Amino acid sequence: MAQQNKDQDIINCMLISLKHLKALFNTFSQEAGTCELYEKVDSIYETISELQRETYDFMIEQNWMQVEAQAEAKIEKAAKKLQKQVSSMA
Repeated sequence: MAQQNKDQDIINCMLISLKHLKALFNTFSQEAGTCELYEKVDSIYETISELQRETYDFMIEQNWMQVEAQAEAKIEKAAKKLQKQVSSMA
């Protein structure tokens, strides 16, 4: 049990680190000064995104993270709220 908690803590730290890296590389790619730099940074961003998703899926498989199913009405409400926010920015 102790090893499982240690493994879970390590993977959780990894997921958090990947989330931060993804945010940083997103900004980096958008501010890249040349097309060549953008393409290289964007490629790294995509790799980080894949690793983050794989880590997340692994945590779900290990039952270290629970995914809560949402009612369709709740999803539609969130989508409408987001759409309203996007429209107000235009």
